[in-house]
Amino acid sequence: MEFVPRYPQPFSLEEAILFDPAVTSDEIARLQNSMAHLERTQDELKEYLASLASPSEDPEVAQALKENDTTIASQDERIFMLKLALTHHG
Repeated sequence: MEFVPRYPQPFSLEEAILFDPAVTSDEIARLQNSMAHLERTQDELKEYLASLASPSEDPEVAQALKENDTTIASQDERIFMLKLALTHHG
């Protein structure tokens, strides 16, 4: 099985296949929880930016939105990798 991630990941698919399935399942749950919090934060940041006269008034919030989008995509990809690894175990 081959998988080439788009984002830097702390492990490869081959390494993930070697993980204990229970640990893999726990990591999937942890990442899903993290993503839920990040998505809620994104909604709050977007509401804040919308309340400003101009989004350029707070460039740090705009940067945080971009960074969170990247983090969410990376974590989503990591969940996909871990689910692929679980399918290897049956």
